[in-house]
Amino acid sequence: MENRVSSRYAADDDLAGAWSFGERLRSFRYRSGLTQRELAERAGVSVRVLRDIEHGRVNRPQTRTVRLLADVLGLDANTARQLSPPVRDAARQGSERLHIGILGPLSVRHRGVEVHVHAAKVRSLLSLLALQHPEPAGLGEITHALWPENPPRSYQSLVHTYVSQARRVLLAPGCEEGAPAVSFLARTHTGYALALERDQVDLTRFQDLSARVRQAHRAGDAEAAHELARRAYSCWRGPLLAGESLLPHHHPAATAAARQRVESLLLYADLSLQLRRPEQVLRALRGATEEEPLHEGLQARLMLALASCGEQREALGIFSEVARGLDRELGVQPGDELRRAQLRILHHELPWPRTGPVPEQSAAGTAPPPRGPAVAAPRLRPFQIPAASTVFVGRGTELKRLDRLLLSTGEHSGQVPAALLTGFPGVGKTSLAVRWAHRVRERFPDGQLYADLYGYADRRPLHPREVLASFLRALGVSAAEIPDALDEAANLYRTLLSGRRVLIMLDNACEESQVRPLVPGTAGCAVLVTSRGSLPGLVAQGGVPRLDLDVLGEDEALTLLARLLGKGRVGAEPLAAMALNRLCGGLPLAVRLLAARLGERPGVALTQLCVEFKEAAAHRDLPVEADDLFAAVHAAFELSYLSLPEPVRDCFRLFARTGGRLVSVYTVADLAGTTPLEASRALRRLVGASLLREYAPGRFSLPAPLLSYARRLAWQEDVEQRLRRV
Repeated sequence: MENRVSSRYAADDDLAGAWSFGERLRSFRYRSGLTQRELAERAGVSVRVLRDIEHGRVNRPQTRTVRLLADVLGLDANTARQLSPPVRDAARQGSERLHIGILGPLSVRHRGVEVHVHAAKVRSLLSLLALQHPEPAGLGEITHALWPENPPRSYQSLVHTYVSQARRVLLAPGCEEGAPAVSFLARTHTGYALALERDQVDLTRFQDLSARVRQAHRAGDAEAAHELARRAYSCWRGPLLAGESLLPHHHPAATAAARQRVESLLLYADLSLQLRRPEQVLRALRGATEEEPLHEGLQARLMLALASCGEQREALGIFSEVARGLDRELGVQPGDELRRAQLRILHHELPWPRTGPVPEQSAAGTAPPPRGPAVAAPRLRPFQIPAASTVFVGRGTELKRLDRLLLSTGEHSGQVPAALLTGFPGVGKTSLAVRWAHRVRERFPDGQLYADLYGYADRRPLHPREVLASFLRALGVSAAEIPDALDEAANLYRTLLSGRRVLIMLDNACEESQVRPLVPGTAGCAVLVTSRGSLPGLVAQGGVPRLDLDVLGEDEALTLLARLLGKGRVGAEPLAAMALNRLCGGLPLAVRLLAARLGERPGVALTQLCVEFKEAAAHRDLPVEADDLFAAVHAAFELSYLSLPEPVRDCFRLFARTGGRLVSVYTVADLAGTTPLEASRALRRLVGASLLREYAPGRFSLPAPLLSYARRLAWQEDVEQRLRRV
């Protein structure tokens, strides 16, 4: 290869000392920009062998294999020698066979065999010496560690006794007492010290690895720094000297070690996020935050790592929990670091985990920019509510009630403010909802989302997955980043809305399953649903209050007609206007259709139109649809009517034989030839479908347009029966 790898890498202690042969080989492969398969093919070895070597399952590969790998990696002779695994004398009697660990519970091991230290004073002595290593511990320090208060008069002789016991503990199994123990625990001018190499005590090994991490990080070698950081933090098995209550944990060396542990983990987390490997640091961050629940730096990185692994909801829950803890314990609010992490999650600015192989590096050894969506599109503020109607009357009581239901933040209870708006087809549910949304636009500064769910339309209803995709795109998520699974898309949707004040309007819903996945998880948002159905599951289980919208009063309907048609024309014939208004039954859709008909015939007096309607109604043998004034209204009713089972439809058609006002259960039962219980069930279904109104207990009525529709259906049924008889 032209670009030879410099021998300075091999001379580095990172490779020659702390790293295993497989790790050194993998580091050189990274720097050469080769994958495992490419290196194996060029060296003439199998990928499996190379993988086993790098993972440490082959400690001493053949010399020929090492030479072939070194040639492909472009290593010079000196570097190749450094790459080769060191030869160790298994029978060598040396200090490397003894290891003392204090990064967790005290541990003394010979050749991997644990030596149990039962005496509490000996444990405290060994803990102090390991904590001070390689510096000696003075006699005063040892005395204070063994007897924090009121040492006995014979403390000096007792110290010598415990030192002797410690030396016996440090003897290798099977060795006689004597000189070898002295080399492990030596007497100094001021006290005692462990005569061990730095890698024989886990604290000094951790400190050396941490220094190498910082060195590699400063040199810009993120891969090497990350691997060293992983090895450094793996030295910790738990809190420093866990369970050693006799040794003061406020000792300066213990305090410094605890601080170094946190600093090392913070850098390890940053490197994992930088390299898009957040899953590798999750376990360490979880353990550390359990020990330090109010450390904002650790909690911020845990939030980012969780969110990057798809656990956005848990990550944002951590912010809320830490904020409560800081307020309760310290009386302060979260700092900038924790808030920045929250904003990165909310803005979707996350280092997504790498799912493929490590990207190839250039010949210079620098990795190309990470692929994939590391940063999402800028935060958007969608305002999707349709334009409000230019003519709107009444509904003052309903608007005030929506204010009470939806403008409460719900932050104390955690419940998302929501309301369900129901009523007859054409009663003005959507118009009211749109009007209210425009009135309160300033109360939802982060946006307003709107979707027509087509629950009652000539096309199929929208699936919540389709609506979520539309909302996520409106919130700045690219199509490639939208999850396919409904649950995952809903989680991302709730994550993006967390901490924001957004109004979600879901128009024309037909069932609860269309609505539930679209309800956000943050109390700052609000949800307004309109539906012809009562959606009992949403009301009962979700606790969503229902607002049933009634028809307009006579005065309000006349005001609407006057605004649509002109006050002069309506004022000139007030009695005829009132008669026409009664035909509309206070239904805003019918009033608007009437105004449209009169607008098409400006020369026709209102009285003349009333006469035409009365003459048409006098001919009972003609279908009601012979006059198409309410054809559009009937079409709206039909969508609800056809969604009902046939026995309930039969009950609705029976209203054609009544006046449509205050019809009792018993009247319907007599007309249907059934029991009052069965009639009551059918009537309840009609009320739930917004095709009937219960004005008093057991008393039902229909507005004029619905009664006209029932008569039309009854006439059609009569015609069909006559045809069948013929």
